[in-house]
Amino acid sequence: MARAKATTLTSEPTDEDGIPDWKQQSVERSLQRARGRAQARSDRFVAATIELMNEGGSTEFTVQDVVDRSRMSIRTFYNFFASKDDLLVAVHQTILAKEVTPRLRKACDRESDPIKRVRLYIEAIYDLTSDVTPVYRALTTYSNRLAETRPQELALAYRPQICLVEELVRDAAASGRLQTRLSVESAAQLLHHTVLSAVHNRILGSEQGGRITAEELWAFCSSGLGVDPTPTKSTR
Repeated sequence: MARAKATTLTSEPTDEDGIPDWKQQSVERSLQRARGRAQARSDRFVAATIELMNEGGSTEFTVQDVVDRSRMSIRTFYNFFASKDDLLVAVHQTILAKEVTPRLRKACDRESDPIKRVRLYIEAIYDLTSDVTPVYRALTTYSNRLAETRPQELALAYRPQICLVEELVRDAAASGRLQTRLSVESAAQLLHHTVLSAVHNRILGSEQGGRITAEELWAFCSSGLGVDPTPTKSTR
């Protein structure tokens, strides 16, 4: 009788923890689907919040209002956000990163002259707030509150916009047309906060802030940056 031939199993490729590659891939696919579903749900809460802000012009609504508008459960809400404030921080970050900053960058990219690009930034943010929407008014009011209660989250929300300002100031400095002892980072921070203050006053309807024109703001900021005082016209 012939002896049975022994079979040798080929070992599966594994990672350093001994987990087979096929199992890693299946887990990763599962996690990707779960992340996609989670992103979609959190986006629904953000979208519902923006709708409520646009209708009421404020953040004076409840978590239950958001839940009802999003057609999801209160339990699902608290799986994503610890509080209404956490949701509003997410809304603030989303609007600044996905709407405000891209529109400002698009306006600046129409110009190649580095000094005029800084001026276009100011003109563009004025254009953006020429028609004050209820959402912008609500976010501005909330932003002022965040400055006191959650300054780190506020700084994170404005980070994409500040990065754009830093880029503009850095290019202007590299052109040799700025006469300032400030670092690029300090000049960008000062420019950002100066423009933001004027724009917030404009959005909230401050009588004094509302009278400041984009041209006057540029004159002030360009002087602080040490730009050659010779007027430069916008390309628009």
